[in-house]
Amino acid sequence: MSNPECGSVDLAVVGSLNLDVSIPVQELPLPGETVLGGDALWTPGGKGANQAVAAARLGRAVAMVGCVGTDSAGRQLVDALVADSIDVSAVIELEGVPTGLAAIAVSAAGENSIVVSPGANARLTPGHVVDTLERLRPRAVLAQFEIPAVAIAAIGRRGPLFVLNPAPGRRMSSDELASVDVVVPNRGELAALVEGQPATSNDDLIDQVRSLGVDRVV
Repeated sequence: MSNPECGSVDLAVVGSLNLDVSIPVQELPLPGETVLGGDALWTPGGKGANQAVAAARLGRAVAMVGCVGTDSAGRQLVDALVADSIDVSAVIELEGVPTGLAAIAVSAAGENSIVVSPGANARLTPGHVVDTLERLRPRAVLAQFEIPAVAIAAIGRRGPLFVLNPAPGRRMSSDELASVDVVVPNRGELAALVEGQPATSNDDLIDQVRSLGVDRVV
């Protein structure tokens, strides 16, 4: 049953928008080494934008909350969201700040090495998050760790279901976790949350999940 206090948006994704520059290489370069690669592929990315697109393609009404620059990369990312019928009214274009960029080397074996320059993503403010959620009144909110921690904390207990994908992994305090309804980590991210080592058995995995103090962990 839908919540009558919610607006028309099923999901608000509070997260990152990056332009991914992927270069195929035979082997990943060693420190100080230069290698030649194949043709670069420029594609829309960012953990937040990727998840927004996935949800929209599953038929949900999705809004993106984030920041880009006023450069060509920012326009490309916003246009890509619009093409998937995503509400971009809460994507801010910032003057004098570059759009987020991910440089990705992909080896022939399928391994990759990634460097992310957050750019505009690092300028997402708690005030913008709060104002947007109050305006959109989504049924659920999804966030990741490619935006400032203060922007994530601003989501808090505002009514909608709060789902957190804690990537890239870092520790969270018990106070931060208390505002989260569902956590979706992989083993490495789960270990980072509890400041431990990745679980090597199901028993260890269950112990780490229980130590989070969150009711629902996927």
